[in-house]
Amino acid sequence: MAQQIEKVGVLGAGLMGHGIAQVAAQAGYQVMLRELDEATLQKGIGRIEKQLARAVEKGSSTQEDADAVRERIHGSVHYRDLADCDLVIEAITESLETKLEMWKELDEIVKPEAVFATNTSSLAVIDQAAVSGRPDRFVGLHYFNPAQVMKLVEVVRCVTSSDEAFETALQFARSEGKLAI
Repeated sequence: MAQQIEKVGVLGAGLMGHGIAQVAAQAGYQVMLRELDEATLQKGIGRIEKQLARAVEKGSSTQEDADAVRERIHGSVHYRDLADCDLVIEAITESLETKLEMWKELDEIVKPEAVFATNTSSLAVIDQAAVSGRPDRFVGLHYFNPAQVMKLVEVVRCVTSSDEAFETALQFARSEGKLAI
């Protein structure tokens, strides 16, 4: 049985992270977008705002809908602001060492029932799950670039992933209108 997701944390506001945050907010989720520094965070939020404005200009979204999406996205430079997230998706630099350090720190902050997910396409998901402090609640959610356009999301199950965590990730991706495989 899948866990109820209301608040999603996204780590990294760069190429993939800002798109993942936008997609989650468009699906109705509250989003906490975390970045290392304020300048990088604002750059990522600016990309989202630009894409929302473009959708309004093209007529594929109303201004009210775009405003509502933007209001669901909150930014932070602190891990502590992810504490009450139900799902945390990382989209930071492809450095295993950096990711491992991040998961160890996050495990002490984010509520224990939350599911952790990595967006990596080049690193083994199990390596991150093993240090996360919650290998049974760890999956891969690999979005394709650009996340706000591409329909496909690979949901990666580790040997340690529980049925609940895997089903939660599948249902989450589907709730975003994605083709989850």
